[in-house]
Formats: sequence, structure tokens, C-alpha cells
Amino acid sequence: MNYFLTIFSALVTLSTAQEESQYIPAKAEQQVIDEKNFGSRSGCLIWNQDSPLRDDLNVWKEELNHYNSKLDEKTEFAPDLRKLFNQDYSNREEVCSQYADPLENIVVTHQAEASSLSDPKTVEVKQSLRGRNLSESGASISLMDEYFGGSQQLSFLPKQGFMEPLVPPLRHPDMCLADIEPGWYMTTMDYLIEDFGHICRNVLKKTTRTVFLDLGATYNFNSDEIDKHSPAIRAIEKYRRNGIHFDHIYAYEIMKWDTDVVYKTIPTHMQGPLHWINTGVTGEENHPHNPWTMLAQNFSPDDFVVVKLDIDTVDIEMPLFKQLLATPQLQELVDVFYFEHHVQMDEMQKFWGSHTQGFTKGSISESLGLFQLLRKAGVAAHYWI
Repeated sequence: MNYFLTIFSALVTLSTAQEESQYIPAKAEQQVIDEKNFGSRSGCLIWNQDSPLRDDLNVWKEELNHYNSKLDEKTEFAPDLRKLFNQDYSNREEVCSQYADPLENIVVTHQAEASSLSDPKTVEVKQSLRGRNLSESGASISLMDEYFGGSQQLSFLPKQGFMEPLVPPLRHPDMCLADIEPGWYMTTMDYLIEDFGHICRNVLKKTTRTVFLDLGATYNFNSDEIDKHSPAIRAIEKYRRNGIHFDHIYAYEIMKWDTDVVYKTIPTHMQGPLHWINTGVTGEENHPHNPWTMLAQNFSPDDFVVVKLDIDTVDIEMPLFKQLLATPQLQELVDVFYFEHHVQMDEMQKFWGSHTQGFTKGSISESLGLFQLLRKAGVAAHYWI
């Protein structure tokens, strides 16, 4: 099945889901999709040619850098948000404001020393908390207003909140800088925007189970040291710094590794939740090794599920992607989906292989369209590194 038939089939399936999700794409995202990436196989065209689009995106990139600088201030893991909620959730806003928002004016000390979240021992409000005190309740100022008000270049899903626009080069735009080798920005994840405050307010409950599916779980198995550079570990710890602790981490990996080595190369906080599945996944529907089968049999829409797909095998990745795109039941289960889509992008040939070798399929434009369809179905789809 080619990409255009996939898009047509998905459009039919998603007609109802779109009405429910009410996805609002960023202006830049919609322009690039409408213009089919301006007929180019380059992931850097929109960043290298003078245009109002580039001007808008450069403002967004400056805002992105500031936003990430605030996220970097969160160096400690936050408490599990679910355990902080009252039985009637009357303190939800208080919890989410303190631990899930990337706030600028808060100094957090040890919770164990205080009797409540608003106790001075727990939090000192230096000047303001987005214009109000901790004791005040009500809707929070949005991530767009707080950090991206100049460009207004964020996309939005009612359930998951704001997220980065879907634009080339499908990863951090600084890989397009003329004086920097593309590989320098190949491993940064600072282009990803997850609206943890919104997720805290709109998704999490005390009974929510949290799940991370790692499809292609390659950690640093060549030594006994914890792999601090693993993208999956970095992602899991980013969630943890914002109060989302995963109860289950299902790690699928086809390469055979000694289990003792696996556990030596991951942080302690991952060892309890880890389900090490040392076998490859398959795209065959209803197969025991199809991760969607496991997910559908064990979890419900009330759970919070994050999926990372990066197994570098197009013939397996795309069937899994298409199944998610075409199956409303799976879309209700999966909240966040990360996928390194190996498409024919000129700048990535040195990493993914030439367009003629068969390691990449489809165009940038087709990929953006598919990811946007998944977002319209209610799944927060992001490009992986």
C-alpha cells in the first residue's frame, strides 16, 4: 500500500475522530503541508531561504531555546503527581502548577519537610506564579502565552495540550545551520514540546497507570555503566522530572543481550518497572509479538501510554504506524507517539543511507501529512531522533 492510499484510507477512518480531537495545527505546520514542502526533498529549505515563514520559525526557535532553558532548571525528579492529588482532586491545580509547569519564579524544597504543597517550607513564591499566588485557583496561563506568544507557532490538542509544529527537518532545526555539521544536532531532543502541565490537569488521575513502550530498546550494553546518553532514558527522565513516573516500561529489542548487563546499564528508577522483552516486534496484526496486541489486552483508555518506535526497519515500522493510524481503539489507548520516520530527506542520506538503497521510503511531505493525521486522531505524534 503506497503512502497516498494510506492517507486516503486514514482520512475515511478519521472523519469522526477529527471532530472529537479538534486538532489545531500551527500556521507554519499547515503551510508546509499545504505546499508539500515546496516540492523539495530538503529538510532545510524552509530554514535557508528568505521568507516570512522562516522569519516566523526563527522567532519560534528563539522562544524554544528560552523554554528549554527553563526546563533545564528542573534538575531533580518531581514526586509522582498521582500520589499528590487529593481524593476529590481539589488540589489538582496546586499540584500541577508546582510540579508539571515549567515555572520561572519558584524554588522547591523537600516536600517531606512540609505539611502541604502551599507550606512555605515546600515552595517559595518569589514574585508571582504566572500572575497569581499558589492559593488562587482557576485555569492556568497556557504554554503558548507563557513562552511562545511572539511566534504563536505551537500546535494544540485538547487532551494533550500544546506541542511543537510538524515541520522539517523532522528534528532540531539547528542541524540546518551552515557552519555546523548535521551530526552535532542529531541527538538533541530539545525540539520536542510536551505540555506536562496540561497533561497533569486533563489526563492524569490517581488510578491512571503509566506505560512506556520502547520499541527498539538499544541502551549502552557494551559496558557496565548507565547509559546517560540513551534517548529513551532521557525521555523517561524528562517525564519523571515533571511528575510522570512510569509504572511499566516494555522494552523490545531483537539483539540478544545478557539480562544482567541490561539492568546494569539503566538507572535504578527504571529497574522495577522494566519488562525486558528480548525479541523483535512484528507488524503482523494480532501476533503475540505485535506490541499493539499486548497493549490492547492489558490497558485501557484511562491509562497514560507513551510509545517510542525506532527499530530502523521500514518494513516493520510502517505496518505498525499504519495500524495505529487506522485503528480508533489503538488511538484511544496511545497518548503520545514518538517515531523516527526514515523518509527521503537529502540531509539525512549520510545517516539513513542513500535514497536508492531502499532504507528510506516516502517523502517529507507525505510523512508530515501522516503525522498530522495521527494528531487529528487525538494522538500526540512527535518525530524521534
